[in-house]
Amino acid sequence: MRTTIFHAVAGSVLTVAALAGCSGPATDEKRPDIATLRTADPASAAPPSTAVRERPVVRPDEGKEEFERYVAVWQECLFSHGVPRVPKGSKPAIAEHEAATAECEHLYPENWMEREARTNPEYTDRLRDTAKCLKKKGHEVTVGGDPVALMYGDNTSANKAYDDEQECQRTAFRQDIKKYEGG
Repeated sequence: MRTTIFHAVAGSVLTVAALAGCSGPATDEKRPDIATLRTADPASAAPPSTAVRERPVVRPDEGKEEFERYVAVWQECLFSHGVPRVPKGSKPAIAEHEAATAECEHLYPENWMEREARTNPEYTDRLRDTAKCLKKKGHEVTVGGDPVALMYGDNTSANKAYDDEQECQRTAFRQDIKKYEGG
């Protein structure tokens, strides 16, 4: 009796295993040169992706004009979503228009250093390299704060260091800058 039950269970297991092996897709189904009656999988009913849209980046080789062009696109988006128009050079009153702000925020530009601060895990190390370079050029600067940044004693020191800072950043971030080159 035990043997009969064992054989019946074993036979059932083997049958299920054999059927499971037959139910998978044939290896030929993935070959494009063999005709099949299968159709493509139906389109997903999932909602559109809610992935964060990246803001445009003002590259190291671009300047104020390019930044202003991006800002104009952002402002047009705001105006088309109900934010009142303002004279050129004025800032739109976005505080009272949260929905428009949320809809258009992905259009507001950031400079390449802001992008690096958000995305580059080696950003702080690169800033330290920038500070070392600036110190060699005679500037008093430290790295710190929240968010982490180059810190000068005052605005006058920062203004005097501007050109050297640009050069030192390009040196310290030389590998990272490559992703922003070109158009």
